[in-house]
Amino acid sequence: MLAKLTRGNQVTIPKPIVKKAGLKTGNDYLEVEYANGIIYLRPMDVEERIPPEVFEKFKEKALSEEKGDATLSVGEIEDFLARRAEKD
Repeated sequence: MLAKLTRGNQVTIPKPIVKKAGLKTGNDYLEVEYANGIIYLRPMDVEERIPPEVFEKFKEKALSEEKGDATLSVGEIEDFLARRAEKD
């Protein structure tokens, strides 16, 4: 099968290949390698995690109130999220 390389260095993988490989658009990652004139694409499982120490620092910072912070009521947050959902 033929695929075209775009100006942005992107290649569309033909549907039959995507189906055979069991890939899911937008959710799968591919390891890309080059050897002996062949470009290899290998499906990879990628798990994005935040290290525990980074998460703890984030949680402390997120749950503490500092001078200059804006605070909103639950109602104001719900209104904001409803308006944001309408835009999307």
